[in-house]
Amino acid sequence: MELIKQKEYKEMMLKYEFAKKKLETDLEILLQEYAFKVGYNPVEHIKSRIKSLDRIIEKLNRKEKEINVDNITRYVSDVVGMRIVCSFIKDVYTIADIIRSTGEFILKSEKNYIDEPKSSGYRSYHMIVLVPIHLENRTEYIQVEIQIRTVAMDCWASLDHKLRYRFPGKLSKDLENEIVESANDMLEIDKKMQHISDVLNKVKE
Repeated sequence: MELIKQKEYKEMMLKYEFAKKKLETDLEILLQEYAFKVGYNPVEHIKSRIKSLDRIIEKLNRKEKEINVDNITRYVSDVVGMRIVCSFIKDVYTIADIIRSTGEFILKSEKNYIDEPKSSGYRSYHMIVLVPIHLENRTEYIQVEIQIRTVAMDCWASLDHKLRYRFPGKLSKDLENEIVESANDMLEIDKKMQHISDVLNKVKE
């Protein structure tokens, strides 16, 4: 903490806390409204968090940036993070459309790691949005990261994280390939479940 002015850091983190609360509330309203209109809730669960100072400093060090409040707001896009886990692949894009179409947030960037997964096999849909927080005499926009993924993608990401955390050294090429294959297996499950869902929806109609 000595590297960052304590008062400035506390003020910054308070703003991130406000942004987290507003994002949670606004998204809950939007998703409940959608579920009411279509009679179907695409969300399995939602989890949000604020990154710890240690993790923030670790990220700035990786980016070779000086550790200060300005660089945190500029270079750490996921101080506030939200993960939305949904049932099917189509739900991922539905939720992304809901977030994109609301006038409450400003979309800064988005990355589709479902169609173009990372080399590790990781799949998810990432959005960086600016959330307005209304203070006493001004409005500020706080950057947050939203990750949207299916249950299968979330399961794989969780297991992959645990494996890499337990064995922090570099994995062999064979093990890396097995991890990627397991991610592809999860995708096939997602596709099959999406197909079954589409068939049942047509029968229902």
